[in-house]
Amino acid sequence: MFTKMLKIFQKALALLFALIAIKIFPSFAAITDEQILENAKQMEKIIIEGMKKIGIPAVAISIARKDKILYYNAFGETTLPDNGPSPVSAKTLFPVSSVSKNVTAILVGALVDEGKIAFEDKVRKYYPEFFICNEWLSNEFTIRDLISHSSGLKHFSADSLLKGGYEIPIVLNAFRYLKQTPGKFRRYYGYQNVVYGIVGYVLESATGKKYEDLVEEYIFSKMDMKNSSAIRIDAESSRIGHFKYMLSRFFYDKSKIGFFQALLKLVGSIFTHEPKEIVTSHSRYLDNILPLEQVGFFHKFPATSGISFSAEDYSKWISMLANKGTYNGKQIVSEKTFSQLTSNISEIKNIKDDDATFVKSRYSEKGMYYGMGFFKSRYFDNGKNGRDIIYHMGGIYGATAFIAVSPSDDLAAGVVCNLGGVAQTMFCEYMVNQFFDLCFGFSKIDWIQADIDRKNYYQSRHDYFHKNLSERNPSPMEKPEKYVGTYSNEMYGDIKVSKKDDNLIISNGIRSARLDHVNGDTFSFSGKDMTLVYFDNNEYAWFFRDEENNISSANFSCFDENKAEFVKIK
Repeated sequence: MFTKMLKIFQKALALLFALIAIKIFPSFAAITDEQILENAKQMEKIIIEGMKKIGIPAVAISIARKDKILYYNAFGETTLPDNGPSPVSAKTLFPVSSVSKNVTAILVGALVDEGKIAFEDKVRKYYPEFFICNEWLSNEFTIRDLISHSSGLKHFSADSLLKGGYEIPIVLNAFRYLKQTPGKFRRYYGYQNVVYGIVGYVLESATGKKYEDLVEEYIFSKMDMKNSSAIRIDAESSRIGHFKYMLSRFFYDKSKIGFFQALLKLVGSIFTHEPKEIVTSHSRYLDNILPLEQVGFFHKFPATSGISFSAEDYSKWISMLANKGTYNGKQIVSEKTFSQLTSNISEIKNIKDDDATFVKSRYSEKGMYYGMGFFKSRYFDNGKNGRDIIYHMGGIYGATAFIAVSPSDDLAAGVVCNLGGVAQTMFCEYMVNQFFDLCFGFSKIDWIQADIDRKNYYQSRHDYFHKNLSERNPSPMEKPEKYVGTYSNEMYGDIKVSKKDDNLIISNGIRSARLDHVNGDTFSFSGKDMTLVYFDNNEYAWFFRDEENNISSANFSCFDENKAEFVKIK
């Protein structure tokens, strides 16, 4: 009798505490699936309004609750009206840029679960030619270090070579010249693209399989993701494009399955590949939205930026994340490993007020971490009602994306669009925030206007910088011939300055741009012309003189690793 009474008392006490919790923390009261769907419908209007105001051609949104896919949809056209657009659908492929890191982390976790690799394995065990900064660090570096942004390097190390169109061996060679920030290794966060992408080589060496094949085997096929891709997105859009992709990997396939099988696979790709609809990436330049070339930029380091999702498959992906590694009863990664991936590894400190990747109006400034492929933070309503959030943003080469999961609600949302990167728009992040605000009952923020205000803020900062450069102590330039020559740097190689008609032209052997005089020995040039990834802002060239007043060196703002000095050699 006593035992029975005790159990009744315990149940009553538990119910009382639950009621008190709901009273004290009303925002944590369970939101129903019906309410989530209502909020999703509201999001449709908000997204379409935002697309018009900001100039985004296409957007996809996906919403899931634990193991249930609740909603997905796509809006807009694959490209701009002048370029033969077609309406996007829930099956249209969108590049998700750095949300690919999220996918790579889950792939790494799946291989850890199988015992094929370990987080603490040294990189050189699988990739002996790996070199970063010095021999000690190169020997010490682990798989965990690759995917936790804990290298101790400055943010985006070697990205300028990637964006400048340099070949992969030159990009990787740059790490011989980079320096660590003392005391940051394995402690603090420094966001990386190239470093993270190196894990693709590690996985290929450890398994004997290409990165894209591993993603297909461990993720896409298990989750029935038929409208997703881990290869060049333009290779998916036509049979000829897919044939070219298969041709590029013919010798790899030949080494694995033999000449005749590889040849059959190559020829068969023309007839068997089912073309997928893809969006075109877009970038803003001088307030015009322009389409970008499909140059395979995302796939230079596919482990860092090579994944494309449809709205339908994006919903499957976030459902798996909301369900701690399991999708539709299939374990993609164990819950134990998922917990390791989302643990606190690299602490994110000293975030500047104008940081381009974090929204301080909702995310906490303290207690921010990166695990392995996941950010972790608290999501607040004016400092109250905080929820733990795991998330990842993506934004480069004309595409942006964002995913976030609220584990306490088992709720996940993802948005992707074909305008970017994050220096141009944070529309995807802001739309996920908008959805969470609706679901959590948070105070209202006009997130569309916030994105417009953010763009205007950065543009005004640049305009002020340019005005200050041109108006402070104005002086004429030297004769053009004085600047002509070859300027060399150990990381970037040579940049040539030449005279064509009455203009000075710079070229790195890949791309070229006209120099426009700003003031004295300072010039500006179009980032659109000189780099693959461009924004509204100009880039700058500064020329310097020696003791004899001759031009002897130069700096170029888009090629700035180690504050790179280019010495005039002829």
